[in-house]
Amino acid sequence: MIPKILSVIAGLAVAILIFLVAETINSSLHPIPSTLDVKDEVAVKAFYENQPLSLWILVLTGWFTGSFLCGLIIQLISRDPRKILPVIAGSILTVSAIINFFSIPHPVWFIVVGLLLFIPAVLLGHQSCKK
Repeated sequence: MIPKILSVIAGLAVAILIFLVAETINSSLHPIPSTLDVKDEVAVKAFYENQPLSLWILVLTGWFTGSFLCGLIIQLISRDPRKILPVIAGSILTVSAIINFFSIPHPVWFIVVGLLLFIPAVLLGHQSCKK
């Protein structure tokens, strides 16, 4: 049981690390202007509404890559062929994205894709490592 729990924790840690790398790259490519008042919801919304498609695609790419690696790590550590562990990890990642959707504005299409991305990507990574 402990290896299974540790596999999910390790998988989630890898996913979060990849997400942070993608966000760091995004921040350098699309920096928030120092003049933006982050407490002004209207200004923040306007800022994100005017971001290029590349910003959102990079985030989704990071989310997919991190989620895929999460599933891969879970399978490598747990060696459990059942889908319950990757579904748990994918659900945790989905809930974290939902929290993120409430914290900063996102386009509707991005929210839809984001909600549909995590569990399948984790399952794909988990499945790719089976013998």
